[in-house]
Amino acid sequence: MKHFILILLTIVLLASCNTPTSTPSYEENKKMMIDALQTEDGKKAIRKLLEDPEFKSLLVIDSEQVKKSVEQTMLSKEAEAFWKEMYQDPKFSETMAKSMLKQQEDIMKSLMKDPTYLSDLESFFGQKEMTKELEKILKSADMRKEMQKVVEETIQSPLMQTKWQELILKSGGQSASESGASGKKSEEETKKEETK
Repeated sequence: MKHFILILLTIVLLASCNTPTSTPSYEENKKMMIDALQTEDGKKAIRKLLEDPEFKSLLVIDSEQVKKSVEQTMLSKEAEAFWKEMYQDPKFSETMAKSMLKQQEDIMKSLMKDPTYLSDLESFFGQKEMTKELEKILKSADMRKEMQKVVEETIQSPLMQTKWQELILKSGGQSASESGASGKKSEEETKKEETK
């Protein structure tokens, strides 16, 4: 009887080992990994791994490979749609413009020193069609309004106002001294005539 019970227990144990245990789902695995990484032991393990020179060498990626992948990503249709949408946001476009301002200035300065660029520019603007178009634009009502606006803004600028005042004072001072001198001469001439 004892032997029978032992055999039965062995069969039950073997049968229980054979039953498949339920494997955790992807979400459960993910949660366990995140929980493990957020513990102090997990953080220490990551720090240790990042300090390992062998692991660091694995992180270095071939620059050509990076360049190709960036080019493929940037030139894709999805990227084009993404950048179009991003540039519609005025704050983003302003930030991008400000960040690239220095580079644009440097490019323009170097181009202005380049004789071939300047000659190309002259030939482009020297074309008859281009000259006609420029004349049309300059004579248009919209352009005149814009120019008037610019002139008004320039006149109202605090820097320009001080310059205007200096010019007025200079011209006013000269005319006052000139008019004063001519006034004295006319008084003297009238006195001489009266005495005669």
